[in-house]
Amino acid sequence: MRSRKTGYASFACLFFLALSAWAATYRRMSLDELVQSSDYVIYGRVIESHVQWDPTTRTIWTRTELLVLDGPKGEAETSIAVTEPGGILDGHGELYPGVPQFHPGEEVVLFLYRAPGNRLRVTGSLQGVYPVVIDRQTGERLAQPAAPHREVVYEEGSRYAQKAAPLTAGAEKLSSFLYLIRQKALMR
Repeated sequence: MRSRKTGYASFACLFFLALSAWAATYRRMSLDELVQSSDYVIYGRVIESHVQWDPTTRTIWTRTELLVLDGPKGEAETSIAVTEPGGILDGHGELYPGVPQFHPGEEVVLFLYRAPGNRLRVTGSLQGVYPVVIDRQTGERLAQPAAPHREVVYEEGSRYAQKAAPLTAGAEKLSSFLYLIRQKALMR
């Protein structure tokens, strides 16, 4: 009888682990799909973040305020608030795989959609985040995908482990990237 209970418990654990892994998997989106699925695309600078408890969803949410520097799609105000699940509040933390986190002063290009509860959320999770970095050689701003390729995890030191991609892997000149987004938004 005891081994049967252990077997059921093991099965339940494996089932919920598999379910959570499935829930954290996102379909890869092309740039066209990101643009078309987004209500807004902005290039902005993170001002600050606020963590709050939402009694309706019974979840911690982080609301990040951004100064809009450019808006290649949508009619964004001069500042915008992006709300994503997770954060740390009163010593209790909730973190979700693939959910972007932002830091004051960081510049990013974000693909955003209007979610239930009148929240602006990032389209396609990390796929909709392009941190802006400065090329050390040219001084130009580059938009670099936060998720440049499908993420695969291997134990460090194993023969399958891959080297980390260079900082500017998949990066594109910011001005060219914003122009491309404008063109794709017009084809809607």
